[in-house]
Amino acid sequence: MKPRIVLMANNIDEVGGAQRVVHVIAQGLAGRGYDVDLVGVTPFEPRHEFIADPNFRRFTLMNRAWPPPPTSDLRLARYLLPSYRRRQAARSELANQAAQALTGILEDGPRGIIVTAQLWAMETVARTPHDGWAVIGQYHSSFEAAAGGRDLARSIELYRDVDLVTLLTPDDATAFQQAGLNSTRWLPNPLAFWPATPADHGRDHVVTYLGRFSAEKGVRFLIDAWSAIAPSHPTWRLRLIGSGPDEAALRAQAAQVDGPIEFLPPVTDAMAALRDASIVVLPSLTEGLPLVMAEAMSLGLAVVATDCSAGVRLLSEDGQAARVVPRGSAGALAGALGELMESTAERTRLGVAARTSIEKYRLDSVLDQWETMFADVLR
Repeated sequence: MKPRIVLMANNIDEVGGAQRVVHVIAQGLAGRGYDVDLVGVTPFEPRHEFIADPNFRRFTLMNRAWPPPPTSDLRLARYLLPSYRRRQAARSELANQAAQALTGILEDGPRGIIVTAQLWAMETVARTPHDGWAVIGQYHSSFEAAAGGRDLARSIELYRDVDLVTLLTPDDATAFQQAGLNSTRWLPNPLAFWPATPADHGRDHVVTYLGRFSAEKGVRFLIDAWSAIAPSHPTWRLRLIGSGPDEAALRAQAAQVDGPIEFLPPVTDAMAALRDASIVVLPSLTEGLPLVMAEAMSLGLAVVATDCSAGVRLLSEDGQAARVVPRGSAGALAGALGELMESTAERTRLGVAARTSIEKYRLDSVLDQWETMFADVLR
């Protein structure tokens, strides 16, 4: 008999890579006969539906959004503010509510395996009685990103005693193990589906970025790169798809550029949005195993990505299946994009290599790895 699976993320409603992944995995496992509950800690508005007809149950533990952190820079003074105390009281109430709701979900059926896709989800599990459950913790960014912030210490504290921790690349799994996590393995994120036909990357002269508009995504360097190459490529346009805290600043920056830049809102169907591209660009300063890069490669599109993680190097096969340039360099981005914009043949060659190399990330192949992992933790 297959075990019951409770798959958790910080939220399951936002348009984001982690949310797409957990929905795809939940649907895939349910299709293989697993009893699956997909659980988000906090709600997110607007709510996006990733799966039209899900074969799994969905839950959100909190009945309202998690209060944001204080905006005051006066760290000592803010603790004395009534607004701060109210926020902390609301957070405590919601954390208790989440633990109680998760307890009810875990008790409503047989024990099995809890999989936490993000650290906050694991914090909720840690506050909840879960005796008799196997626990698999996941981290969906790179070791470098974790070590550069507070996630490394958090992940080691939260995941030290779980049954297994999965990382997105072999290099990241080794690095986390050396940092103190004893039971690690690498498990890539899957493609939601495999496109039957590649994109016609010679038809439209569009360079596409799809992702969050935030500092770590490096979009400002992409706009600087575009300002250098757009005047000499008048038939081309740059399309930026997404939203985020830097959107106003990026729009202001783009307004100064002599070349067409389009801003489009986030999409739930990334494949459809990418299919119109000639080149897909990933200018990030940090990543895990970027799903949008894998999706673009599955469409046979030429990709330019920054050397910002072991995941980028893995997907690109060290530059053989995608162009990889130094991160934080508008000049390097401009050079790589300009070369591909000027050569349909090179875009085609790179796209063919990309589509061939990315087949190993098809959903069925990755689900096989999930089932092997389940068998190992229950052994």
